Amino acid sequence: MNVDGMGEVGGEVALIADELSRAVELTLNPTVSHEARNQAYNACESFKESSPWCAQAGLLLASGQYSAVVKHFGLQLMEHTVKYRWTQITQAEKIFIKENAMKLLYIGGWEPGHLNDALARVIVEMIKREWPQQWPTLLAELSDACARGHAHTQIVLHVFLRLVEDVATLQTLEQHQRRKDIYQALTSNMAEIFAFFMRLIELHVQEFREHTAKGDANAAASNGRVVQVVLLTLTGFVEWVSTNHVVMNNGRLLQILCILLQDEAFQLPAAECLLQVVNRKGSTKERKPLMILFSEDAISCIHRAAVASINVPDEKNYLFLKKLSQVVAGLGQQLTSLWNYATGVEFWMPVLLESVLLLTSHPSLTLTHAVSGVWLCVFRHEHASRLPAVAAIVPRWLHAAAPKLLKVTYPATRASGAHDAATYACIDYDSEQEFAVFFNRCRTEILDCFRHCMCAAPLVTWAYVEQWTRAALDKVESCPAELDHTHPLHVEWEALSQVLDVVLSRLLHCEPRPNVVEGLQLLQRCVACTPPAPLILSLLLSLVSALFVFLSCACSQVAGPGVGVAGAELLPRVLDKIFAALLTDNHTPPARRTRAVKNVRRHAASLLVKLGSKYPLLLLPVFGRLHEMCQAALARPGLSAVESVTIQEALLLVSNHFCCYERQSALVAQVLGDVSSRWAALAPHLASAASLARLIGLDAAPAAADESGDARRTLLHALTLTLGVVKRTTVPADPDKASRGGFSAGTTPSGNPIWRNPCTAHVLPLFPHALALARALHELHAPGGTGVLHAAHARALQPPAAERRNLLGLAEGDAPPPQPHDRMQTYVHTLHDNVCHLVGAAATTLGRELFCAAGLARALLGSLLAAEHLPDHWLRPIARHALKPLLLHCPPAHLAELALPLLDHHAPFMLVHLSQRWEYIASLYESGKLEEEGSNESQEVLEDMLVRHLTREHLEVLKVSLVDGGVSPESVTGAGDMEDDSPPPASTQRAPEQVSELGAMVLASPRAGPAVLHTVLRALTWPDSTSSLRATALAWPALRAALDAGLVGDAEASGALAAVLQALRAHGQHDANQAALLALAVQAYETLRPRFPHVAGVLRAIPDVDAHDLRRLDEKLAPGNAKQNKIDKTKRDLFKKITARLIGRNVGQLFKKEVYILDLPHIQSARREPPRSALDAPGGAGLPGLFAPQPEPT
Repeated sequence: MNVDGMGEVGGEVALIADELSRAVELTLNPTVSHEARNQAYNACESFKESSPWCAQAGLLLASGQYSAVVKHFGLQLMEHTVKYRWTQITQAEKIFIKENAMKLLYIGGWEPGHLNDALARVIVEMIKREWPQQWPTLLAELSDACARGHAHTQIVLHVFLRLVEDVATLQTLEQHQRRKDIYQALTSNMAEIFAFFMRLIELHVQEFREHTAKGDANAAASNGRVVQVVLLTLTGFVEWVSTNHVVMNNGRLLQILCILLQDEAFQLPAAECLLQVVNRKGSTKERKPLMILFSEDAISCIHRAAVASINVPDEKNYLFLKKLSQVVAGLGQQLTSLWNYATGVEFWMPVLLESVLLLTSHPSLTLTHAVSGVWLCVFRHEHASRLPAVAAIVPRWLHAAAPKLLKVTYPATRASGAHDAATYACIDYDSEQEFAVFFNRCRTEILDCFRHCMCAAPLVTWAYVEQWTRAALDKVESCPAELDHTHPLHVEWEALSQVLDVVLSRLLHCEPRPNVVEGLQLLQRCVACTPPAPLILSLLLSLVSALFVFLSCACSQVAGPGVGVAGAELLPRVLDKIFAALLTDNHTPPARRTRAVKNVRRHAASLLVKLGSKYPLLLLPVFGRLHEMCQAALARPGLSAVESVTIQEALLLVSNHFCCYERQSALVAQVLGDVSSRWAALAPHLASAASLARLIGLDAAPAAADESGDARRTLLHALTLTLGVVKRTTVPADPDKASRGGFSAGTTPSGNPIWRNPCTAHVLPLFPHALALARALHELHAPGGTGVLHAAHARALQPPAAERRNLLGLAEGDAPPPQPHDRMQTYVHTLHDNVCHLVGAAATTLGRELFCAAGLARALLGSLLAAEHLPDHWLRPIARHALKPLLLHCPPAHLAELALPLLDHHAPFMLVHLSQRWEYIASLYESGKLEEEGSNESQEVLEDMLVRHLTREHLEVLKVSLVDGGVSPESVTGAGDMEDDSPPPASTQRAPEQVSELGAMVLASPRAGPAVLHTVLRALTWPDSTSSLRATALAWPALRAALDAGLVGDAEASGALAAVLQALRAHGQHDANQAALLALAVQAYETLRPRFPHVAGVLRAIPDVDAHDLRRLDEKLAPGNAKQNKIDKTKRDLFKKITARLIGRNVGQLFKKEVYILDLPHIQSARREPPRSALDAPGGAGLPGLFAPQPEPT
């Protein structure tokens, strides 16, 4: 750019500008060819990147008689010059751009609003490079521009908004020192800036109302646009500036915002600004001034705005209501955290609660969900929940919130003029699946409100739920024999069952407690109710389950003798009701029963297990009757294998409280019955894959009358019953009761007691049969095993449909009824899963008796862990349900004979298997098969998810093996199947530093040790951020133990550090991974560098690494400076600087053009001089004359 020769080349630049204008118009012309449009676009981009006349041409385009699109491109050219060439142009050229940009600001008059923003961005880019040090007159110039008109004022406001976004809100200005300088300058001038905003709002709102009253629509619109832009700009300020500025002048700004909520023209931007205020974070002291919002005037403004918008149900008002509901939710959060500073609560709290109730009652579930957090905060708060205003509004809230729990069906069409929940669901959500996710979240939060409301107002809450239950029971008479899930009666009962369950779950924790007699009467009505529809009968069992707590209260000493007798008389009737439901439609063969009938029967059986687990002492006195009823049910031919096993599990749960080894052992023998002989009869069929296939019908086509059906039922029943006995039979938790009951089997050498499980003697002989079943199932995957499968069962070993949906995160939807081959697929996987669960449950409940079994390791290696040909979805349950519990509960005395052989076999196999699988997944990514559109349900995506989950499960096994850490919190919560690729938040638990006893043995093993260490290091780099984060926690203790044992050489040391650096390259874009990997890298380098000097070569190989930084790092890690086991922040920051070119970035940052901004001279901040001592004064402190006699006053 040549500023001095502007006159000579002005004509040339004008010609260039004309050509550019034609090119820009061409790029947006829909009639030209794609090739011509592409050439025009490339010409514009080429000029922007390379021409020295970029700013001058841009100025001509922006200020000439061109279209708005061309003007916008001209402003972009100016912005590009400032943004990317400011350090390359001369000072004269900078002044030229600066002066002409400000001239454009003074000219103003930009009609399309986006041009104002484009000009503002040019000025902001200059501000980021020059202000305040080299542009001290900026604020004065902006103030002068505002005096020129409304359009100029809008541009100035856009300048402030974009500046604070780059510096404070979004922090896109990456140069730390410049961001600090501008932030400091903004802060020092914030009082004047806020006063400027306040003057603009007050002036233009007043003029807007005056012009509106006069009927001057154009002038009013001009003032209105200024007010809206001021509010938008304030929104960018109020979330980060000091609250003193927000509440200055006795909260004048907040008062104006609350008033503007009632003005239709400004209510939406005012609500957005207010939302940023009420959502502020920070310390209590910093947020305390916001309590000025909790006044009767402010809350009344919010209430009036809500009433006015609800009365006019259109889209604009609905958008405002959604924003206002978020404001109210933010107020609720601030109120409960700042409760100690609240004053005059009795005046404004009723108005606030009325506003929240008004939004709760709106047909839109989105509004209800937004403000449900306020009710949750109030009901949960110790003091707020006791206010008279809260107690007065609880009955109205119950009536408003309960209908929101009724399931809403997403409509098939959007053409509806009604204002109901379904209509608003169409407005807010684009698909049925999206709405279903939201509705479940909304219902969960409302149910949580009911739960805490039971503690805040127990009698009122119970009275409402009791009345609702009685009304629902009265409707049973009109219940049809067949109904579906959308029937109004089912919708109501389904919501009621959930409310009753959450409310009564707090019955024992609330005070005063509802009348037990009323609860028993309601339970009695449920027992007497006989709905003809299976769906309603299943929900009736849910009501019985929730009301069962009253029987527990009736039998307590507090309830009194009369109530206790009533409860004792009602308990057998409840059991009769449950068993009657268990035998629903028992005359129909199991294969012909409807899904609703099957669900009722399974629900009844599961309810018995729940009661046996939750109220065993209540059922213990009636154990004889319960036993008889179970035996009578088992004698009937209609029970399925799952139903029969489930009711026997309930018996075992109650019998655990006999606390008598002999009685429990006898019951186990009775429950098992002839299962031993059945296993013996099945044994020949479990000897090979071919015999197993013949037994269960895998080698024949499915038929309506399958001859193998009885064999399948026998095998499944034997396995499920064995698993149920192992899982449910336990030793008393109280050592004294266990000792008196005959459970003791001696003590360990260290003096710890050894307990014997009553089922061990009965189930341990059955284990070889279960393991033989596992071996036969695994042989089906061998190259010769698949040949025995019939063509109709070719997919029997692939993942079932339910597992596919879970892995891919898909909704169940209306799945077609299962076909015979689908049922066979599910059956085969159920067998395998149950064997894995059996081994894991035995490790948990049988304890030493299992681990002392002769040849256990050899048996497991030859059956369950013979996994050479298994796919990922078969390996996962082995790791998750069998191997992990085995290693976790293995006693120290048996580590060498059981745990170590298992890992010697499994660890090398998994290293090879996972390495091959990840190579295959990498090839899919390279070929683009995993990134094609519409591939969400493809086989490749499924395989990718399976490899990720298998890797995570195997790392959990290694965690148990190395550091004895047990199951991580993330896998306990049950979210394993739905985990995504995003890394979990950093754990608050400290990462382990040392390996366990088993970990030392494993690392010392010549087979398992190298495999485990290599697996952990490779997992750092595999393309799964969650697995990498888990491996990071294991890498340091494993590497440290291997070093101490002398198992690491030069090649291994360099490879370990290289793996960490490669992991930074692959996962550095995730904050949690980057922090953990940097800490690991510093620890590894600090430990390896003194022992293996060659590891420094790994860092030297980093492209463009600074040798000075490497020397500084070695100096910091010198023995005299380093502190063992302590990661100094300076070391980590220096290491991050060295590896900066390696650390991975997200896709949005990969090809970003770098912006270079030079630092300006530091701003000299005025420092307060410290107070001087009186002794330093020229005349001293005057101590000699302190007590000198003073002259008497005349």
